[in-house]
Amino acid sequence: MIALKPVRPPIALERAYHRKIRKLLREMNESLYDNLRQVYREIEPQVVGDGALGDVQTRIRRLVAEWEKRFEDEAYFLAEWFGNQSREYVARNLQQQMRKSKLAQVGFDLKFSYMSQREKDAFGAIVAENVNLIKSIASQHLTNVTGVVLRGIETGHDLSTVTKSLKESFGVSERRAAMIARDQTNKSTSNLTRARLLTYGVEKGRWMHTSSGKTYRDSHVEMDGEVYDINQGCYDPDYGDYIQPAELVNCHCVCVPVIDFNQGGDTDDNT
Repeated sequence: MIALKPVRPPIALERAYHRKIRKLLREMNESLYDNLRQVYREIEPQVVGDGALGDVQTRIRRLVAEWEKRFEDEAYFLAEWFGNQSREYVARNLQQQMRKSKLAQVGFDLKFSYMSQREKDAFGAIVAENVNLIKSIASQHLTNVTGVVLRGIETGHDLSTVTKSLKESFGVSERRAAMIARDQTNKSTSNLTRARLLTYGVEKGRWMHTSSGKTYRDSHVEMDGEVYDINQGCYDPDYGDYIQPAELVNCHCVCVPVIDFNQGGDTDDNT
């Protein structure tokens, strides 16, 4: 039996992905601030009941539509970049490990560079999920901003009070962007690793619990070291179903690929 090293999520990719999302989010936020200051300069001398609120609503709706379109345009390219970076990292990492273990000598094709159907399916799912997540960041933030601004005008709050609320809302969006970058890096690495292993013909894995995050699940600690079918997943008694490493939010567990040549015979475990 040969146990390869687990393919761990690349921290560099997580950080780069977060920077790209955050940059887009900050551009949107700066645009919102600039427009908000202009709105307040125009309506401060007026009475909200004289139509000022209706004008503000129209301008905000227009601005929201512009940024939703911008995020929709950018989301696919950013998600595709992330998916390609993840795929290349996993393929390179696994190939290097399998070469070191001299698996080509026992029939593994370590030179193929095409994407199998499993990998295409995994890649497509990653892109689709991240497109939706990126768009949802903008949608939630714009909804919050709209509510803050309109409530502020209706209640007579000055610009500094509204700006403070907007900064708090932006902080929530930034933290969500960081969480998405971290969680999706974990998931994409796990899913693409599984797809590539199955393409190689590797069907077994050993669950490895890792406490690299601030939280952990007791059931995942108990699953540590359990050998499972990577096509099916490992049974999580707390979740009540079979799951894959990193499938659940904030799960940092990984799969140790296990290649068993003897199927019940004597084994030589190389880690």
